Amino acid sequence: MRVGICGFPGSGKSTVFAALSPGARAGGDVSFGNIKVPDTRVDRLAAIFHPKKTTYAEINFVDVAGGGRAGGAFPPDVVQAMRNVDVIAHVVRAFDNPALDRAPDPARDVTAFEEELVLTDHGVLEKVASRWRKEVKKGPEVDLVARCLACLEDGRALRTLEIGEEDRKHLTAVQLLSLRPLVTLYNIAEDAWADSPLRQAGAGAFALCGPLEAEIAQMPPEEQGEFLQGMGLGEPARNGFIRTAYTLLDLIAMLTAGEDECRAWPVRRGSNARKAAGRIHSDIERGFIRAEVYTVEDLEKHGTESALKTAGKLRVEGKEYVVQDGDVCHFRFNV
Repeated sequence: MRVGICGFPGSGKSTVFAALSPGARAGGDVSFGNIKVPDTRVDRLAAIFHPKKTTYAEINFVDVAGGGRAGGAFPPDVVQAMRNVDVIAHVVRAFDNPALDRAPDPARDVTAFEEELVLTDHGVLEKVASRWRKEVKKGPEVDLVARCLACLEDGRALRTLEIGEEDRKHLTAVQLLSLRPLVTLYNIAEDAWADSPLRQAGAGAFALCGPLEAEIAQMPPEEQGEFLQGMGLGEPARNGFIRTAYTLLDLIAMLTAGEDECRAWPVRRGSNARKAAGRIHSDIERGFIRAEVYTVEDLEKHGTESALKTAGKLRVEGKEYVVQDGDVCHFRFNV
């Protein structure tokens, strides 16, 4: 999963980037960082199999260069960087910045950012529609673009429009920004944290104090717990952000385990076994025969995979089986 950290100048965007991706350095036009997604189930599998390699799912962060002022158009390089991510995270200033002449106004900046996404997409789709009109093109993709333009002209982001998986394929090439999942990150001042109503922002939004979280990110793990407790925080903000991003993308974790590697694979909720197998390798999806599935809890109870078979806890599932969060899967295939 690639997440673009975006925001207007002065929003504290690069500080939030440093907080969410410890060890990364923001600098230049575009900077990159990543974090491993904590998953105790992977740890528990590793404790049983003692694999050569333990691999967690990762989130890759992109610190997108700052856009124009709030209410101004995004520069082309910023637009292109946003097109290359799976999730857009908009950092919204909720603190006084002496370098800026405007007081913080989160509602204003949220609206301005969304409007720019909508206007950018409208310009792209209007060019497509204009070309198709000259070509007298017909077909479902033409109707889809017309629906999208109507939505944008109504001032609504495309993520609010019901678009099926097949229809989405028609829009892949144009890389529409307002169709991407959006997380709003309210960057709150430390002295306002305790009483800020933005901490209860609701679905698709997340609050943090960028400088404080960046400080936490640089601490050794053994020191973080005590510091978080002292500040009245249960966990680093990056953990909460991971859950928010997984929810927006409707992702779950499929697990694989063995002596070579124990690993978590992010897959879309509702994926069948054959499609989930493709996350590992296209050959497995193409030559899928069956999936052998069990849970970490059952493995811990019975000790080995052979004991699971004896106890009837290792299920054999076909290609249409819907993979569940935490399923440990072993795929049989032939190519």
